[in-house]
Amino acid sequence: MDNAIYIATTHNCAANLAGEAYLLGQEYDHILYLWVNDPCIVIGRFQNPFSECNLEAMEKDHVQLVRRQSGGGAVYHDQGNLCFTFVGKKDVSSKEENFKIVLDALRSLGIEGELSGRNDIVMQGKKISGNAFQTTKDKFCHHGTLLVNSDLSVMGNYLTPSSSKLASKAVKSVASRVGNLQQAKGDIEMKMVEDALIVAFCKAYGPTEIEEIDFLNFPESQRDFHLFGDKETILSKTPQFSHAISHRYSWGEATVHLDIIKGVIETARVYTDCLDTNLVPQIEKCLNSVPYRKEALQAVVDIEQDERVLELVSFLISQL
Repeated sequence: MDNAIYIATTHNCAANLAGEAYLLGQEYDHILYLWVNDPCIVIGRFQNPFSECNLEAMEKDHVQLVRRQSGGGAVYHDQGNLCFTFVGKKDVSSKEENFKIVLDALRSLGIEGELSGRNDIVMQGKKISGNAFQTTKDKFCHHGTLLVNSDLSVMGNYLTPSSSKLASKAVKSVASRVGNLQQAKGDIEMKMVEDALIVAFCKAYGPTEIEEIDFLNFPESQRDFHLFGDKETILSKTPQFSHAISHRYSWGEATVHLDIIKGVIETARVYTDCLDTNLVPQIEKCLNSVPYRKEALQAVVDIEQDERVLELVSFLISQL
């Protein structure tokens, strides 16, 4: 069999996912790809970042937003989390074989993991690995995570949306109890887990050469970077959703109902007890066709002169 092992040297998640897409097109029977990311939130292909993430907190803390091509829920990555990818020809690959390699690697470190549900690995009742799958015409891609010593305390800062009431047709994440491998093996290090996976892969498929690769500066992955890491591209691929925001302003109470399509406010409707009947159409007009982004709404604030409209739009900005 013709096999390959790649280790990413960059910690940019979008670049590493673009690299994974590149590897999906390579003619190997089996590929093991190992990668570690800087802090980021990775959402599934059909998820809504507005309902999954606290975008304001992420921007403040420089946590990258990334959309992968596989399904599943939103997850937090940092340099305490090892990502692994198996790419193989469909006729010689299966998730069962891949899971066996991961479990064998853990067992070699003295850690007993077990499969749970369709795509998780648990240890002592806590989820240590989430997995997702993607199939092309002739390839099977299985990627997953292994929480080694990740900072689990900050996950809730970024995976809890700050918005008030949001209705979306997108896939929702399922909350899980998560844990680190460090809880079972106090002296564990990332390199130990990488080495264990490599040994288990070679045991399954034979000795394989290891190649380090920088996908941030690799031409083929640079070409596809925007698909995974460009914020405008990610938000434009957001499934249609609606967002209703209620608040009491100095001029009255109002609920703003926004229909968002491809990340743009398609329709704004305002319900209020304000006595000025001219205010509602004024607000709706200034919001329609505006990208649902802080920067775009701030541009509305910069040119709007009515203090009541400024107050409302400023509050909308605070909810993003």
